[in-house]
Amino acid sequence: MEGLSVYKRIIVVVASALFALLALLAAIITGLYDRDFPQAIHTGSRISLDFSESNISITKAFDTLEKLDPRWGLGLVKVAPDLEGDGDAQIFVALNNEGYPKEFTWFGGEGTGKIVGKERLATSYPDGLYLVTGKETHLNELVNSLKQSGVKVSRTDASIFRSLEFVVRERGFAAAVVAAFALIAALALFWLSLRARGRALRVLGGCPTVQIQMQDLSGFGGALLLAALVVVVVSAGYVGIFHGWMYVGAFLKALVSLQVAIIGVSLFVAFVMSASAWPSATMLATRQPAVKSLRVAAIVIQILTFLLVVAAAGPAWSTYKHSSAMAAEMAQWKQLADQVAIVFATDVDEMDSLEPQIGKLVKEAESRDKVALSYTFTKEMGLPADSGKYSAVSFVNQRWLDLVTKGAPQSAVKPVPYRSIPKGLIQMVREETKLLSRHGFSRESFGQLQFMQPVKGFQLPVAQGGGGQSLHFADDVLVVVVPSIYDAFNDSTLTSMASTSNIVFTGVAATQQLLKNHGLDVRALREHGIHGELHIAYIAEDGILQAQFAANVVRLQSFALIALVVAFTVATVISALITAILRAKHDFPLRLAGQSWARILWNRVVKELLIGTGLAGIVVMLQRPDAMEAVLVIAVYGLLVVPLSHLFATRYCFNGVIRRRI
Repeated sequence: MEGLSVYKRIIVVVASALFALLALLAAIITGLYDRDFPQAIHTGSRISLDFSESNISITKAFDTLEKLDPRWGLGLVKVAPDLEGDGDAQIFVALNNEGYPKEFTWFGGEGTGKIVGKERLATSYPDGLYLVTGKETHLNELVNSLKQSGVKVSRTDASIFRSLEFVVRERGFAAAVVAAFALIAALALFWLSLRARGRALRVLGGCPTVQIQMQDLSGFGGALLLAALVVVVVSAGYVGIFHGWMYVGAFLKALVSLQVAIIGVSLFVAFVMSASAWPSATMLATRQPAVKSLRVAAIVIQILTFLLVVAAAGPAWSTYKHSSAMAAEMAQWKQLADQVAIVFATDVDEMDSLEPQIGKLVKEAESRDKVALSYTFTKEMGLPADSGKYSAVSFVNQRWLDLVTKGAPQSAVKPVPYRSIPKGLIQMVREETKLLSRHGFSRESFGQLQFMQPVKGFQLPVAQGGGGQSLHFADDVLVVVVPSIYDAFNDSTLTSMASTSNIVFTGVAATQQLLKNHGLDVRALREHGIHGELHIAYIAEDGILQAQFAANVVRLQSFALIALVVAFTVATVISALITAILRAKHDFPLRLAGQSWARILWNRVVKELLIGTGLAGIVVMLQRPDAMEAVLVIAVYGLLVVPLSHLFATRYCFNGVIRRRI
């Protein structure tokens, strides 16, 4: 950088910092891309399968996939969560165990991906995500074949640009991209302010307008390209050495795309500002400062970035709190990792005929303390108007409470006095008990119910009624504890609850034995003329995958806030530097006369602080964020950056005047 002027060096340094942030963003995009399409096992596509509306049984579905996979060399690998580990890792189930390593590393380096045999599919649904790690020549034939059988199929080919688009569309990152554009526009302003005097002299000298514009833009663009090239070389080398050279191509596609977009917009903005701030004859005749016309644009950019930071603070903090909730949900799903549900691959008539056997199965499982119940009525399902402070009513047994409160620091639920329960909810519980119970309503059986609620601050997970794969976390749920699942509900209700995963069982082997004991295994069903089958599947798979996705979104939005803070800080410093250049001739004699920096800067700093306070107040009134403390912290940070930036910029220009650089 020896051949560059001090101002070009500033642009290169600031632009390098911006492009370094883009490199971090590109790394996150590459990490997401690798999570979607693991490059270590050469994933080129993925397909999502949904057999729910087809007539294909679970066993036949897996048999079909296992036959077609080697025939066409697709290399299908099913994605599933690792229920045996302590973290939130995924495992990959190869439908045909040929040529795969036992484990591989991710781009981000967090843990390893495990590849297991197809035996793992014995307790899984055929629905879900499958990676295509082999040839894709016949992939469309597989897709069409499954669609003809009534299977919903969605194919997605590997593309880093799709991951890039996903990230940019995220709310937090959209703001970060806007902040990057604002920062680069501030750099353009800085460059044009430095070139303003020379440009005015060239205009007076009769230099062609096009030549002046090209000289200004080429100098600015050259500095940006130099910074971009340095970041590309350094970051690509880092990725190759520390993550693996297989990722460099995807990483560079994401990084260069972001850089091209930023540089293209910056040159366009610089051209527009240069044309709009062209030296006029009046300005030249009256000897006004050449950068005066750029000051308004600088203020606009500073205000824009400040608004973005303040507006993003509340949602970012809410996202952080949501991440805590996601972590809690992940932990709860892990508590249920060994819980399985019975999947009914039967028609309605066959299901009805199995009700007595299901009832006996539940009774035996309950005698062994191997069954848990949670069936929750939420407001969306029609709670009485007189529900008081409660948002839901959940029927559970003690086994469920033991599962979801395991590891709680204190008693997670407490009794609720009967008289304090709203009459509407009492009436609802009576009606449900009368309708669903095995022996009808009686005062004795109703008196055996226990009414409880979570202690303050504890979000109790309960299963959504009619869909036990979805957990509802609440501290205002009325918990109705039944002493016995079998005695509380009739066989029809038990069968319905089991089919929706509101009744779950402990352990695959134990549940398979229960099915066999009560004539519900495949062989016994065939002997009784039933063509359907009952299958066992882990209930935690979908929940863990959803929580993993939410955790990734939280990381993205947290990074977006950091990017916005950096962008605002740099934009404020550059804006202060432009102001200092404009005020250099005014500030220099005052400082020589002995005035303090505080007195010299007082008017401009107070003005910006008042404007910043007003803008923050407007954002708060319009947005009404829940996390007010986060907004205040960011606002205070912004108000601290302003005086510090002015102090730095003014002292820098003072020294520049002394050395006759300004």
